[in-house]
Amino acid sequence: MTLDKKNSFPLVLFHFSTTTYYISLKITLLFILFSTFFPAQYSITSAERNALLSIYQSTDGNNWSQTWDLNKDPQNWYGIKIKNHVVTGISLRGNFLKGSFPSNLSAFSSLQVLDLSNNNLSGDVPLSVGTLTNLVSLSFNDNKLTGDPSAALSSLSNLAEFSIGHNLFNIADLDILIQNFSQLKVLNIAGLNLNAVPPKIATLTKLESLDLSDNQLKTGFDNLSSLINLKEFNLAGNQLSKLPTQLGTLTKLTTLDLSRNLLATNFESPLSNLKNLEWLSLENNLLENLPSNIGTLTNLVHLNLGRNLLAGNFSALLSLKNLEQLYLNHNILKDSFPTDLLQLSTLQMLSLTGNQLSGTIPAKIPALTFIDDNRFSLSDIKTFLDKKSKLTDFTYSPQRYDDPLSVPAAFEENVVLKQSLSGDDYQFSWFKNLEDRQSSTSENFYINGIKQDDYTNYTCEAYFAKNYTDYFLEISFYREPVTLVSTLSTSEIDKNLSIYPNPTSDLLFIRAVNEKVESISIFDMSGKMIFSDSGPSKLRVNVHNFPSGAYVILLKMPTSTKTFKFIKK
Repeated sequence: MTLDKKNSFPLVLFHFSTTTYYISLKITLLFILFSTFFPAQYSITSAERNALLSIYQSTDGNNWSQTWDLNKDPQNWYGIKIKNHVVTGISLRGNFLKGSFPSNLSAFSSLQVLDLSNNNLSGDVPLSVGTLTNLVSLSFNDNKLTGDPSAALSSLSNLAEFSIGHNLFNIADLDILIQNFSQLKVLNIAGLNLNAVPPKIATLTKLESLDLSDNQLKTGFDNLSSLINLKEFNLAGNQLSKLPTQLGTLTKLTTLDLSRNLLATNFESPLSNLKNLEWLSLENNLLENLPSNIGTLTNLVHLNLGRNLLAGNFSALLSLKNLEQLYLNHNILKDSFPTDLLQLSTLQMLSLTGNQLSGTIPAKIPALTFIDDNRFSLSDIKTFLDKKSKLTDFTYSPQRYDDPLSVPAAFEENVVLKQSLSGDDYQFSWFKNLEDRQSSTSENFYINGIKQDDYTNYTCEAYFAKNYTDYFLEISFYREPVTLVSTLSTSEIDKNLSIYPNPTSDLLFIRAVNEKVESISIFDMSGKMIFSDSGPSKLRVNVHNFPSGAYVILLKMPTSTKTFKFIKK
């Protein structure tokens, strides 16, 4: 039978159209389905993207350190980790976030890491954080958060890392907050005004890192004994005068921070058991001598003894055959370079900044050596550099010279303030209170017609710069401050004005009879102002947290100024 071509064509066309229709319908349905859950232009759902935008907008995202390009896919945004089309990590540490803690967080059901630490967030922690049950790491330490976050956080039982320290919380019972955190390996509860180690810490036997710094711990140290897996421990800033004996049971410790305490003598016995220590800081204590057992810590790589009262005798360190970094900055080392330290063959970095060293600098010093803020002369520095020593980093400027000096002078008289360096090689600049640069460029500073606000501290900078064949030498020398004081202080005022006790460890009292003290200023021996109080309501200063050493207190009255030197024990 012969087909009618005229009639057969529509039949063929209809068959083709039906097939095309079904194919198009499937594609359309797939497109609708995909667009609903995974918008083609983004790698995550609209709900999660909108939640991220909410974080950006509520924390001043335009002024973040690392901002987001909102025209790009969220997988390109700083700090965002995406896996299988969901957000699994938000890490915005130290990114200048400010405002309230983000509240729209429940959209991130698969979130494992949330790090908002080191920002400027305030207010309470929202309850929505408690819905993030997949979190294994939660950090928002070093903000300005308030309230009690226990209700929002205590259900997060999968946490392995929990850092909330250095906030303004008022936590009723820290044990309630951490009682369900049996998986914790990292815990930061620094700066929360704790006076005892929380009992529940004893149950966190998986802890490897614990930060209890900047509290006022006095009791509860027995709760540390069970932390047998602890490797990193921070007890800095707790005003400890001796170490808890339980510290000696933490034999796996590799890192220990004991800085900013009150350790002086007979504190060190627990250290003997810590043979695995690699990093130890005793910075900013009251050490006049090295710990008697320091030489037994033969695995030490890093040792910080800065800001103490050490004057020398470092032979106990010579057994530390693995030591690479040694800080002895801001002690009271005097005269010649401590050459015995050069026997430490592995030493790569040595800081001697802020002492009173002078004279010959040995040819073979560690590759990173810092001797700035001492009393080395221009000749000392140049002689060393002429040896063409190969150093990675050698810091020698600025240096200091001359002793502190008080110059008495009468109101409205003329006075000359002097310093000892001279010569055409130097450019001289004089500073008032270390920051107010004066117009004078002469070796000495002349004040004509002394006014009341002239009674203060002065410092001279002698600047030298010259290009030699093999190096460019640039160095600043600063004299120790010269203080202009009223001549009244030696007669009339001395009878009526005094400070006590001297030395002091806590409070410094000012006795003022028939004198009105308008302001109090305290300077360290480099001339740096470290305390100021205008119109003081009480004639006393709490110096408890000052590093031990000598200071100058300047008392300003309506018609005169008086300075005293005192010792902080």
